[in-house]
Amino acid sequence: MPTIAKISSGASASSALNYALGKNKGMHNDTERWLDNHDLKQPEALQNCRAVAVGGTNGVMPEIAPEQFKLTREAYNQTQQRNQVQRIVQSFSADELDPTTPGNWQRANDLGVELAEKLYPDYQTAVYTHIDGQNHVLHNHIIVNKVNLETGHKLRERPGEAVERARQINDRLAEREHWQVITPVREHQSKTEQDLTKKGQYSYMHDLRSRIDSVMADTSVSDFKTFSERLTKYKVNVSIRGQNVSYAFLDANHKQRRARGKRLGADYDKEAIDNELARRTRERTEQQLDREDQARSTELVRDTTATDTALEQRERDTEPRKPALNQQSTKIERLGTSMQEINDQGSHAEQIYQRIRPAVRTIADGLQRFTDAVHGFAKQIKQRLADQHLYQDVASRFKADMARKEQAQHKEVKQDLAKRTAPKPQRAPERSTQTYYHDRGGLER
Repeated sequence: MPTIAKISSGASASSALNYALGKNKGMHNDTERWLDNHDLKQPEALQNCRAVAVGGTNGVMPEIAPEQFKLTREAYNQTQQRNQVQRIVQSFSADELDPTTPGNWQRANDLGVELAEKLYPDYQTAVYTHIDGQNHVLHNHIIVNKVNLETGHKLRERPGEAVERARQINDRLAEREHWQVITPVREHQSKTEQDLTKKGQYSYMHDLRSRIDSVMADTSVSDFKTFSERLTKYKVNVSIRGQNVSYAFLDANHKQRRARGKRLGADYDKEAIDNELARRTRERTEQQLDREDQARSTELVRDTTATDTALEQRERDTEPRKPALNQQSTKIERLGTSMQEINDQGSHAEQIYQRIRPAVRTIADGLQRFTDAVHGFAKQIKQRLADQHLYQDVASRFKADMARKEQAQHKEVKQDLAKRTAPKPQRAPERSTQTYYHDRGGLER
């Protein structure tokens, strides 16, 4: 019969969906070789994917489910909520659905879609069918978007209740298909524990499972070392012996208890724990890759915006030339329209078109050369005007300098002339002098 192997929460919807579709990820357990050995091929639409069949509910297209889930979360303002999806693994026995029959791939997917519709009619779900398990049995990965399409509220469901409800509906599907219904034994309970549970009394096995479940509920736990360290905070010690794991703790009655993982149930043995932790590691890696892709996309958008700005600036720079270019384009378009009309008339018109095509190209080239010449001439005129303005400015300064120099010369000449024509000052009359000669005999005038 089909069984519900696991139900768990996923922090990232995109990681869970991308893992389930497995685009360009490759199959596990040499499944590609297994397909070749059985002469089987994946559907053309799912080449290079892990999934061999896909489906969905409430309009979900599995190939673009990450975008659809995201839009719903944004519409109801649920983008900040943790654990965005619910994951359900539904497995089929090879006796019920033979994986070597390709028709059973789609049948398994249809049953998964039906289970999702009955379990969560008001939620978006995507269903991916795989055959890359250890024994290549058919199994579905059902991913539920935890946002109610009617109310916008987040899905809140206790794991135990979700598993019980899913198994009940899954059993009814098995009965309808006339498959044997077997109660799935995921948690081993002894007769004593069953009696204690019925009476509502304390069971140390149930207590131990609850402590382990509390640690595994934390999605940040992604390796066995962290798992063991977290359990010590719940007073549980973990020991490994080969491929087996055992748990030891003091129960509520302060009695030392020890139990092996397989005794607690298949979900608590080492292999199951390792598989779940490995899946979380892959999911965290994919989340990191998604963030890096988002960063690269943001950088690309930023570069594109800068390029657009540069193109807009270039377009503004060429705006003054648009009238002339538009006129040329109009002429060319008219010629092109005329040629198209001629071409539509038949083979003779085609020959005419081929003959006049070089002439049209020549005209277009001539118009372009004429435009370039006009721009060149305008540039020359602008340069000449600038040169003329400079010449006029120099001439004005030279003329002013000459006028100042001429004024200085006139002033100097006037000053010199004034000096020359000025009257000389008159001298005072000289006094007469008398000479007296002495003689021995007396004076002589």
